[in-house]
Amino acid sequence: MMQEQTGLCLATMALVEALSARLGTLSYLWGGCALDAYEGRILRAHRDIDYMTVGLAGLGPQFAALFREAGWEATWTPNAMVTARTEGIHIALGALDLGDEATWWDNGDLGYVRFPAAWLRPQPVDLDGVPVHVVEPEFEYMIKSRPRLLNPDWNLKEQHIAARERLREILQARGVDPESLYPRVSHYTGCGARCPLHRRTASPASWPAR
Repeated sequence: MMQEQTGLCLATMALVEALSARLGTLSYLWGGCALDAYEGRILRAHRDIDYMTVGLAGLGPQFAALFREAGWEATWTPNAMVTARTEGIHIALGALDLGDEATWWDNGDLGYVRFPAAWLRPQPVDLDGVPVHVVEPEFEYMIKSRPRLLNPDWNLKEQHIAARERLREILQARGVDPESLYPRVSHYTGCGARCPLHRRTASPASWPAR
């Protein structure tokens, strides 16, 4: 079962890389599979794979069409997200804009996260023989440390806590103080017209509790 699911995950990641290249953009892996990318191998079976895709707001319909051509069920939703599904696995692509900072529309036009563009790894890494683009550990640690920034109802599971501690080790081995990351991130909500309303900085005191 694990071997079969691993093969499906790797084939899915290769497909996302290929479709992104075909449309002249990049899709960055984040979430549960990101730690696998840092370690260079699939650590556990995944059924959900998450990406943030540069310029997706203008490419969503094309992405959905290409997924359907590849035999997937795919939808371009009004909140700037592509979802695709096949037997055993589900993908979600969220919109990402690049400027002085990276802006990830984690809740479509109702909310977004801004973080340093340097937290997007410029070169792909090898994941069990598949080159994948991935966010840097700084971003993953930030999400794992304050998951309710994105979802007030998100309670960390044991696997998320273990991943967070491994990410802390990775950052400390690189000489990065994990606690220094919070002020470098901002979250905005209530932005139906993509206006920065209700700004909430990422300082530990102002973030939702773990």
